[in-house]
Amino acid sequence: HYWIASSHNTYLTGNQLTGESSVNAYITALKQGCRCVELDCHDGDDGEPIIYHGHTFTSKILFKDVVEALKTYAFERSDFPLILSIENHCSIEQQDRMAKHLVTILGDLLYTKGIKGDEKELPSPMYLQRKILVKSKRLSACATGNDNDNQSESDDDEHDNSKKKKTKEISKKLSDIVNYIHAVHFPGFNNDGAFFHMSSFGESKTIKILSDPETARDFVKYNTRQISRIYPGATRQDSSNMSIVEPWVAGCQIVSLNYQTDDLQNHLNRAMFTANRGCGYILKPEFLRDPSLAYSPTSPSGLDRTKFPTLNLSVEILSGQHIPRPQGVEKGEVVDPYVQIQIHGHPDDSNDTENHKGTKIIDNNGFNPTWKEDFTFNIKVPELAFLDLKVKDHSHTGKDQHLGSYAIRVMDMQEGYRRAYLVDYSGKQLKPASLFVKISKRWSK
Repeated sequence: HYWIASSHNTYLTGNQLTGESSVNAYITALKQGCRCVELDCHDGDDGEPIIYHGHTFTSKILFKDVVEALKTYAFERSDFPLILSIENHCSIEQQDRMAKHLVTILGDLLYTKGIKGDEKELPSPMYLQRKILVKSKRLSACATGNDNDNQSESDDDEHDNSKKKKTKEISKKLSDIVNYIHAVHFPGFNNDGAFFHMSSFGESKTIKILSDPETARDFVKYNTRQISRIYPGATRQDSSNMSIVEPWVAGCQIVSLNYQTDDLQNHLNRAMFTANRGCGYILKPEFLRDPSLAYSPTSPSGLDRTKFPTLNLSVEILSGQHIPRPQGVEKGEVVDPYVQIQIHGHPDDSNDTENHKGTKIIDNNGFNPTWKEDFTFNIKVPELAFLDLKVKDHSHTGKDQHLGSYAIRVMDMQEGYRRAYLVDYSGKQLKPASLFVKISKRWSK
């Protein structure tokens, strides 16, 4: 029932082909509130498993060093459960070694209890506070020892060949520490899986599902009972990110991002998970938790307006303060700032041209530009909407430069006069740079 802050190929600090792998990348992600990290595990020398992006020139780090870091930093930012998404390419012997490191290093932090026979749904994150869960494949219930992977989690993106796996044996020791997040091949929407079964969907597969209204609704229902994990396609070798909002709109819980990339998607991800004190878990709205409610992630949403009213949002851009020059520019001409205002969210809102607006340009004033311009947005699915304010410098000769942004979930916005402090796409605060705004909300059934 929750969206979960999630990282893709967490170990990488750069691109997917030649980038450096680093233990510090895990520490950085955890300090940002990430609650699902990825470990691509391969056989290493001297019997020690290693982590790197297989079949590439990325550098390699020891699995045990990563586990040591996870023990130290797992709960520095949040007490809610941390998920280790393991891509297992190891031999039985090194899988056993992985299991040993997880058990001995993490100790009581590792949640190893089995699922009770009377359990019908995943427990609350509150129940699993300060626990680490392993997401990986499991042996079948009838297996007594190491066995072949007959229910493998498969790459469901036809372009993501870098993670294609052959059927291989699974270590019983590693299988035994997998419980609530059992990775399996996606069986299709007509086959109800167990509540603890989780499937991964590549970018192109996800886009295909969401492009068809019928399968998009099926995906929503699937996500009310099981966890799905979405990850960028392998063609994104530069570590760029897929659009994150569309899978969220369908209720996908784990939408993995390349945290090392400074872009709009990470900016919106931080806007999402700033709520709840940055704990990394956000409760989805009721229509993404209850399969009996009418809802479509495609347009129109089909929501019952008596239960889920629309929102008339008024945003008055009053002024700016200490607007910075473009990144890397210390001196030169004074900026000519203007503000772009955009709503991201359900297609009913993000595709509405009336939800893309902008202020006039203020010439030669980055210190205290004044706009006093009022904008109104009719938001049809406010539970899924984000307000994105982007300050840009108008150029008479070249491309307008991005100076700073502010994004927030519409449901988290407070009415009245507010100060919106600007950040860049890396998340760095640009204080004292800010916008002074006035917010008003009016609900309509």
